[in-house]
Amino acid sequence: MLESSYAPIWNGNIGDRIDRKSFAFVKRFERELLKRKSRIYHQSPNKSYIKKIQLSSQFYFNLLKDINIYSDFRSIPTTNRKDFSSSIASIVPIDQNLDSLIINPTSGTTGEPILAPNHPSAIGCYVPLIEFSLNQHGVKLTKSPESTIAIQLCYQKQTLVYATSHSLSGGARFAKINIDDSAWIDPNHKQLFIDSMMPEILTGDPYAFEGAMKMGIQYKPKAIHSTALELTDSLRFKLLEYFQCPIINFYSLNETGPIAYSCPLHPEWMHILPHDIFVETLDEKGNPTNKNEYGEITITGGRNPYLPLIRYRTGDFGILNTDPCNCSDPFPRLKLLSGRKPVYFNLKSGETINPIDLARILRRFPDIYQFQIVQKSLEKFEINISCSNDLTLELRNKIITELRIILVGDIQIELKDQFPLDGKKNRMFVNEWVEKENLL
Repeated sequence: MLESSYAPIWNGNIGDRIDRKSFAFVKRFERELLKRKSRIYHQSPNKSYIKKIQLSSQFYFNLLKDINIYSDFRSIPTTNRKDFSSSIASIVPIDQNLDSLIINPTSGTTGEPILAPNHPSAIGCYVPLIEFSLNQHGVKLTKSPESTIAIQLCYQKQTLVYATSHSLSGGARFAKINIDDSAWIDPNHKQLFIDSMMPEILTGDPYAFEGAMKMGIQYKPKAIHSTALELTDSLRFKLLEYFQCPIINFYSLNETGPIAYSCPLHPEWMHILPHDIFVETLDEKGNPTNKNEYGEITITGGRNPYLPLIRYRTGDFGILNTDPCNCSDPFPRLKLLSGRKPVYFNLKSGETINPIDLARILRRFPDIYQFQIVQKSLEKFEINISCSNDLTLELRNKIITELRIILVGDIQIELKDQFPLDGKKNRMFVNEWVEKENLL
């Protein structure tokens, strides 16, 4: 991959950091997953998990004080992103060795972004979870050093581009590529690279897959694995027609890991995927919602030793259905409320801008705590920010200069510093111009 004549401009070098201990951990997890998935599953919170976390995390020790977790689970206060953002040092259990610590910054699409600590073992468990979702859709992977297990498509002005191999997939190859023309010596090479590597599946977000279709990239993988943003029914049908393979919607968050995947028979529903999480849907007061009512998806459990989850409100909303499904997965299902909807910005030139490119620029400034980008028209953008200090003229000019790297042309950029840092969920990206056009 690295030496291919058609390779993209690589800018990163990444390995999976799986050692003997992590390998054994993931294999145990996989065996237990398959065992639990083979029988009727009755959801219940893991009380021993909660007790262990209570005794090893200062944050949860204080949270659970005077609560009998064995008889009164519903009385445990819920947690959220704001807790992780402000109290992460006291959340990490004190008995954890930090030598293997990995930091995954979240996008903050449905709330404020956080720096989520993670462990190679927990990240390695993505492999059996993804494989299970593929198997449910009739897709088997070839795990050997001679195969390319997947290529991840991104469509951004700038992102990490790398090739590696997966210890947990028999040494199979994997690459993350950027289909933006700027990431290639010759833009025609992106098609040639994919063809020559023959990836078994393509992964990425709906924005990248939509971009691949518009570019005319022709390839028929065994499956499309879509994550990170909402996959609308209309786009799913377009992808199915274009790529002619199963389209699997995958619901996952950095702080929780994989949560659910789309049912092969009823794709509007997503089966809860891991066996080691307890999922609730709660109203604003923290009470479980009734059947067929939308509530905030709340997670307890998981396998990340650095970030234990006890009644963690994800910021996403859905309906929880515990009725049996006529597919072969006995686990409950979620129907997600439209949440992390992809928002694209448009320039007068006709170019589409991925909001992640703008977000990356704003995150370079340590004084900015929170931000919102609103496109008012083709010629006007409004940037709302929350700053740790007063927004000086020098800082204002620096921010606008950096944004103009992406927002080229005769664009008006209005910068406001009245955006509240109040912990409330505000949409991070808004394209009012497109929304008004759609209404018309």
